[in-house]
Amino acid sequence: MPKALVGLLLLSACATAPDVITRTEQVKVPITVRVYCDMPATPLPAFPIAKLTPDTRPAETVRAYAESIATLKTAVRERDTALAACATPPASSKQ
Repeated sequence: MPKALVGLLLLSACATAPDVITRTEQVKVPITVRVYCDMPATPLPAFPIAKLTPDTRPAETVRAYAESIATLKTAVRERDTALAACATPPASSKQ
């Protein structure tokens, strides 16, 4: 008898359906969108250190390295300016 009672209790617990809770939530997830634009083709700059020879004087070597650094800095500024033109404008300035 106790087994039948336990079985009856188990079956009665399965017979009741739980309340269905339905709730819809809208979630906004930011998605990165790449902005492609035509980058201008920048020519490879000529570096003064490329013209150095083994018998170049030390003063000329230092001057060539300093000029090469200035050339690189200019190239980086030009690249950054071109990349900034391709950037997405801030959300507040969109129309």
